[in-house]
Amino acid sequence: METTLTSSRDTVEFFTEEQLRERERAVVAELEHRFGSLEAALDQEYTGSYPSEDLYLFSEYHAVRFLLEE
Repeated sequence: METTLTSSRDTVEFFTEEQLRERERAVVAELEHRFGSLEAALDQEYTGSYPSEDLYLFSEYHAVRFLLEE
């Protein structure tokens, strides 16, 4: 299975499922490092009480999960 992600208007990249799973692992590891656990991170996201520089991690987490259809 391959998934398409548009990184700019003129470029389309193709990612394998394994590449997406690798990225998911990296993002989850960073969220766990910053918040103590994935559950704690998602709780913080729900309440909106997290530093704005962490927004990209939540966006990346949900994007990868969406592309993996989970």
